[in-house]
Amino acid sequence: MAETKLVPVLVADISAELPKHVSPSQLSSFDRCSLAYWFSSVAGWREPAGLPQIIGTLVHDVLENFLKLKPEKRTKETAWNLLRETGEVVINSNKSWLTDEDIVTLKDKSAESLKGYFDLEDPASLEVLIDDIERPVTAIFESVKLYGRLDRMTRDGVVRITDYKTSKKPAPQYLTDSLRQVMLYAAGLQENGLTVDEVELIYLPGRDRVRRPTYKSALDRAVHHLVTTRRKMDSSLTSKTWMANPGSACKSCSFLKACPAKTSKAPIPGSPESEELLATFNLEKRVRNKSSIENSGMEMLPFGESAQ
Repeated sequence: MAETKLVPVLVADISAELPKHVSPSQLSSFDRCSLAYWFSSVAGWREPAGLPQIIGTLVHDVLENFLKLKPEKRTKETAWNLLRETGEVVINSNKSWLTDEDIVTLKDKSAESLKGYFDLEDPASLEVLIDDIERPVTAIFESVKLYGRLDRMTRDGVVRITDYKTSKKPAPQYLTDSLRQVMLYAAGLQENGLTVDEVELIYLPGRDRVRRPTYKSALDRAVHHLVTTRRKMDSSLTSKTWMANPGSACKSCSFLKACPAKTSKAPIPGSPESEELLATFNLEKRVRNKSSIENSGMEMLPFGESAQ
């Protein structure tokens, strides 16, 4: 299969800065298409969550609250009650755009993920500290600030980071990005004095586990990717040139009609004409200023400075 040719796109000077910290999700977004990253993380246009993202968030929220219970209370009945209660809240919050078919899909896929979870492990026997569920991970590598939250960490003789996936396990060549994310969390914790022995991906619908030891070269590669990607972001910001990556992912991109690499008549990104066009889409414009940060619930990161 021929590789997609990247297309450089010049953007207008909007006097915006990069986020002060870098998360694993930002790295993945930039790798997929740096222009789409610019639209969302620099220009501030928030893409609406799609059905797969909503299902993923729902299942993660259920498992987070479920595993915070005492082991003897982690029953299937409790889990299903949590799924029903949380699912109703999610459906009501998104009922303006969810179709009847979407709701059926949401219920079926979230239930399948929860069934998969119980097939994979006995939650009553799982030893996990509350502080190790949705634990924040912060570290600084060569002046690059990492910030993220891991799904869970267990310490039952082996210190292991686990990341839940509500999709089916991909082919081996497509595991790299997901493994690199959890390796980066392990590197961040190690930077703060906690050694992680293993990382784990759990693909809930397919009942699949992927475990890898946290050997030094894997951690180094994850950190190198973090640092070099941030340098690429800095360079793109300075040159005002971001690379579009035309390909299959464009079909689901919220910025498709505003992308000069895919739409010949699209205005220069960041120009008033582009902003007017984006305002007609189902997007939310973030204003990254002090008041919006203070109202976000993330006003202070563990770096001791305001998040952006």
